[in-house]
Amino acid sequence: MIKRFLPAVVFFSILQILSAQTSIDKTVATIKLVKTEAISQRQLKSDVENLQKATGAAFTAEQIQQVLDARINSLLFVQYCEREKITVADSEVTKAVAQMKASLGTNATDADLEKQLKATGVFVAPKIYVKQRMLFETYVQVKHADELKAILQQPSADEILKAYDLSKASLVRPDTMRVSVLYVDTRGKSEADVKKGKDSLLSVANALKINPAKFDEYMLRAGEDSGYKSIPSLYIEKTTQNKALFGTELFDSVFKLKTGDISSVIESPTGYRIVRANEFLPQKQLGLADTVPGNPNMTIQQFLAVLVAQDKESTFLDTLEKELIAKLRAEASIKIFEEHLTW
Repeated sequence: MIKRFLPAVVFFSILQILSAQTSIDKTVATIKLVKTEAISQRQLKSDVENLQKATGAAFTAEQIQQVLDARINSLLFVQYCEREKITVADSEVTKAVAQMKASLGTNATDADLEKQLKATGVFVAPKIYVKQRMLFETYVQVKHADELKAILQQPSADEILKAYDLSKASLVRPDTMRVSVLYVDTRGKSEADVKKGKDSLLSVANALKINPAKFDEYMLRAGEDSGYKSIPSLYIEKTTQNKALFGTELFDSVFKLKTGDISSVIESPTGYRIVRANEFLPQKQLGLADTVPGNPNMTIQQFLAVLVAQDKESTFLDTLEKELIAKLRAEASIKIFEEHLTW
């Protein structure tokens, strides 16, 4: 199980301030690339306990050794960066962390970001994680820029065709309805505001029964003053995931409509909706010239080209990281005290 988490913590404790060893603490390893540093049993135990808590499993001796290796790799990389004068400004790290938090919401905190990182298999503090990745990116740019540039060349036709052949089974568009939506979001609203919003939408629904052609006008007038909002175009695929996402009543109501139909007011877990069915797209095996479901501005060919490029870049960086660590471990003096790896 540990192997699922180690890639995210190859440099497990990079840039952490090492806690001072006490006279009763034991050394589990020493390393030297440009200077001698020790790893204490207390540090290793803390690493292991954090990972055990995250994974919910007790670690074997082999897994504890893997955690130690991750910390050794971390320290070697730090020393290598110091030797090669590879640095990242603290201001850049702070800016990157702020951008990551902003992507989670306006009031997101460091704790929220840390929780999000843990959900993706990263078990170090956000600033430590961001700095380690930025250092590695700087290393790649400084030492391997030409190789990376070559890797990022436009994928060949053969590469795209191979990717399409491998992905063909999943490149199927399910039955899909493209809709326009007038809605009132009731989340976090008072009972009075919920009633007011519902009444506004009921008034619109009654008007549309008389004159359905005014739907576009209501779309244009949507906003705070009108008491409702709008989504001009939304693709809803007929899948179990979307049924769970949108709620049974809204989902079922959408797929009962025929093109051009306008629904009555539909109650959903998040509020009230009026939906117009604009276009029904039947299930289809997607070809290279088809657009990506939900993204009419990207073809399957373009989508696969991006995936191929990302896969090549990821493979290149993974290989580079492994080769660097192997090189540093071969250059460095590393001593492990096996008798101190149990407690």
